[in-house]
Amino acid sequence: MSLVDVTRKDFTAARRSRALWAVATLLGLLTAFIAFGFSGYRMSPTETVQQLFRTMGGVLALLVPIVALVASYMSIAGERESGGVKFLLGLPNSRRDVFLGKLVSRLTIVGAGVSFMFATATAMAVARNGVLPLGALAGIFAVTLVYAAVFVGIAVALSAMVAERSRAIAAAVGSYFMLVLLYVIPGVNVALLIRFVHQRMLGFEPNFDLYNAVLYTSPLIAYRKAMNLAVPSGMERQVLQRPTEEYALPGYLGDEISLLVFAVWLGVPLAIGYLRFDGADL
Repeated sequence: MSLVDVTRKDFTAARRSRALWAVATLLGLLTAFIAFGFSGYRMSPTETVQQLFRTMGGVLALLVPIVALVASYMSIAGERESGGVKFLLGLPNSRRDVFLGKLVSRLTIVGAGVSFMFATATAMAVARNGVLPLGALAGIFAVTLVYAAVFVGIAVALSAMVAERSRAIAAAVGSYFMLVLLYVIPGVNVALLIRFVHQRMLGFEPNFDLYNAVLYTSPLIAYRKAMNLAVPSGMERQVLQRPTEEYALPGYLGDEISLLVFAVWLGVPLAIGYLRFDGADL
């Protein structure tokens, strides 16, 4: 066997999962429902569809990580728990073949799921409005695929570090809480915690650039910033904090930096996960 064989075998096994099919179907129906119910106030049909997908991005920011984590959290941990990894490595395959094969397989599966969600929403939006703003849609779709790939990479990396189902579940749930929920829960989110520690506990003057820089380390915030790169001018949204409307964010907090944040979250966890898997006692 080889990297291609590992990928094909894992993809065939994963696509038979009823849980994945159920999640993909439910989310496809959800995006179709959002597209059916959305209407732009005093907007042209093209602007309505563009605004629909811009709004849908806020929903996908919360849902796409769930899809990626559910599809990937047992990718390697399941093989280790069942003993199947020894069979894979005895064919022979290298640990790199197994790791990369699982990664490519899960990226393909999640990419197909995201494509299905966009397809259902696009079909409904075109049916209702009669237009297809291909440029904005393609940009939002591409950004969402990268966002999904980040969480697939995180899930596969975490799965490579553990050998039990319970730990894989705990790692997946913990990563979703730390990287997504902790940035959106009112009253206890990261923005408030940073300000509390910096101003109340340490006694420093407010520093919004510092707060924003810490916030920008989240893939969720990076996704919201990257959406501004994909939508037409005038539909950009303010993501980071500003003390006044006239305040200009420094260059290192610009929308383009979101691509660097994605690259770091995609590369670093995978490197750590592979090194841990390569040195693990299987």
